Amino acid sequence: MPLWKKPTERRGRAPRSRLLAPLLALSLQACAPGESSLKLSGATIDQHAGVPVLVVECDWKPSGAMLDALDHGIPLTLQLELSRERRGLLGWRAQQHEEHRLELRYFPLSRNYQLRDLDRATVRSFGVRAAALAALSRIELPIADASMRAVAPERQRLRIEFDSAALPGALRLPALVDAAWRQAAVERTWPGIPAA
Repeated sequence: MPLWKKPTERRGRAPRSRLLAPLLALSLQACAPGESSLKLSGATIDQHAGVPVLVVECDWKPSGAMLDALDHGIPLTLQLELSRERRGLLGWRAQQHEEHRLELRYFPLSRNYQLRDLDRATVRSFGVRAAALAALSRIELPIADASMRAVAPERQRLRIEFDSAALPGALRLPALVDAAWRQAAVERTWPGIPAA
């Protein structure tokens, strides 16, 4: 075998190893724990002026990557799903379902943070990011269906998750593989509150 072919063979192997290194790094990054944390400490259905209101107490600490994106005008969205469930033959099954989406957004020109309920088109403004995040610690959302105040054999279930599908297209792929963008969904289930 001529000597001039050996360097060519080495060059043929090198690009494969260069391709495997980024893939390995991405797979290790996908296995790493997320930096963002979301805790749901309470969820109840209360009456305010005769209107049923879902009162949610949570603590959301977005990751550094999420906060950096927020400060550059990228909105962060939390999706809340409330369902009333009734016991059936094969376990619990949903009877009614209601969704709310809350968007946290920063407007660099006005230096203003906004928390909006996308379904009700309500907006609250804040001068600093810490105040906007603190507003998420107690969320009051009117319930469209007054019959959500369940009777004894029923229960309510609340699920909150970070909506990565609401991110701009360029961030959706990093949100799938980067641990800094992953946020585990949280759930809380509590017994039905008898109608007043």
